[in-house]
Amino acid sequence: MRRFWNILALVAVLATTECTSAYARGFNLYSAQQDEQIGQQSAAQIEQKLPMLYEPASASLVQRIGARLAAQAPGPRFHYRFRVVNLSDMNAFALPGGYIYIHRGLIERVRSEGQLAGVMAHEIAHVALRHQTTNATKATAAQVGAGLLVQLFGGRAGSVLNAVGGLGLNVLFLRFSRQAEAEADATGAEIMARAGYDPMDMARFFQLMRREAGRDPSRVQVFLSDHPSTADREAAVVSEARTISYTRMDPVGGLPQAQMALRRLPPAPKLSDVMRTGQ
Repeated sequence: MRRFWNILALVAVLATTECTSAYARGFNLYSAQQDEQIGQQSAAQIEQKLPMLYEPASASLVQRIGARLAAQAPGPRFHYRFRVVNLSDMNAFALPGGYIYIHRGLIERVRSEGQLAGVMAHEIAHVALRHQTTNATKATAAQVGAGLLVQLFGGRAGSVLNAVGGLGLNVLFLRFSRQAEAEADATGAEIMARAGYDPMDMARFFQLMRREAGRDPSRVQVFLSDHPSTADREAAVVSEARTISYTRMDPVGGLPQAQMALRRLPPAPKLSDVMRTGQ
């Protein structure tokens, strides 16, 4: 019973405590260096389990957009990496420390470079705000209890990686809270503006997702299951974008060429198919 109340108390602390950094909201047991270590280890696992795509035009496109956005990211100076996954779903995801994965289906279906940049800026914001390891902190606390904090603040912080590693890779893919998604949208819009993109393009992407949900629900199923209502997010981003000034820069270019190259390839599987077959 005492253990139960210790865990409950710790989870309450994790839910209400904020770090002093404006870019690291929420209590987080990890250092930025540990984010990088976890990201590296997790990326190696992910790239064994998911079909990676090494198509030159799309790889170049996401690298150039990503570099432009990452240069404007707040928070720790992570080394951001951008890779394309051969999946047909319109989605993207990020791992701690700067590993960003863009689904092929997203590149194929966006209507502009700005829309693609909006999704990528959102994922960069999750990394910069360290949302993944904040989630992992909460999951770790719930499993191992308040004793972990005693160890950490007793100077044995090296145990963090092992303790959290025991939870498995899935802990990094816990669904983000609405607050975390709103923070990533707002910070992503700011990153876009500083990088010379119209932050309204993030809202236009949400419009596209709503249209695609009506036309081909299976293509956006993963995105919609992992994220709050696109209509609500669109309205919030529009409101945020109206307060942000920006100077438009020329696009990096190459989206039509990348889309054409991808459409010449054999069809990509859905994530659900890959998970079911294990291939």
